[in-house]
Amino acid sequence: MDKWDRILRPDNIVVGLRSQRKFDALRELTAVFDDDDAITDPKAFLSNLIMREKQSSTGIGKGVAVPHAHEDSIRRQILAIGISHHGIEFDSVDGEPVHIVAVLGTPIKHQKQHMELLAALSRLLQNEEVRHTLVAAGTIEEVISIFKYSTS
Repeated sequence: MDKWDRILRPDNIVVGLRSQRKFDALRELTAVFDDDDAITDPKAFLSNLIMREKQSSTGIGKGVAVPHAHEDSIRRQILAIGISHHGIEFDSVDGEPVHIVAVLGTPIKHQKQHMELLAALSRLLQNEEVRHTLVAAGTIEEVISIFKYSTS
């Protein structure tokens, strides 16, 4: 089983994020976890993501942001992918708008898995072809396929 199969679920993908600012985008994207038993406290999860963003932007450049939290309210690794066709102001390191937001959450006891998944996600999203195909994706199925068949 592929690493993305375990954590990237169709319900956790938003193609066509409407938000244009980063905190609004975080609210919009983390709402996919509201009914997911993987998070015991969705409000705390969102709060931790916002607090992390206030310390330092997770906009890593090239149209990508990878907000992440590593906390006790998370029961299993979770991943949400949001695609914005118009771009989101995210205070990215390169000053460019973000088109791909990948929200990662991991239980506090899984430090090693958190770092491994964060690294794999960052590597995958640094691939120009992957970024272009994700931004062009029109359906959830296309996004899943891109993750499944791209190597990182």
